[in-house]
Amino acid sequence: MNKLSHMNFDKLGKERIKREHDLLMLNRVTDREFESRMAIWDALSLASAPLGEAKQFIESTFNKLQNDIIQARKEFTMSFSDFEVMAAEEINYIRVNVADTKSQKIWYALITVMVLGTVAICMQ
Repeated sequence: MNKLSHMNFDKLGKERIKREHDLLMLNRVTDREFESRMAIWDALSLASAPLGEAKQFIESTFNKLQNDIIQARKEFTMSFSDFEVMAAEEINYIRVNVADTKSQKIWYALITVMVLGTVAICMQ
């Protein structure tokens, strides 16, 4: 979780928009699952201090989501275990697509080397 505390919030916002589209249009998840997954994104974008342990973060996000739903007087039921599974998936997605710039740079470098190698072979 500490790896997520130093991420670029502009990139987080852009990736969130892509993730919303993926979940709603491409994957067609239920409203319950969508709200649960977006609660993780909201909690990450609002966290100003380094995040604590993952379990505590997920519990506090679940409690906040439940309070928001009660205040909005919505019909929403989800067990903590279901939320925990979805939260872990979203945190992993965020780690890979937003926070892990080192591996992205390595992939870009490898692709560049492959393209340059292909061009060099073709020019001979």
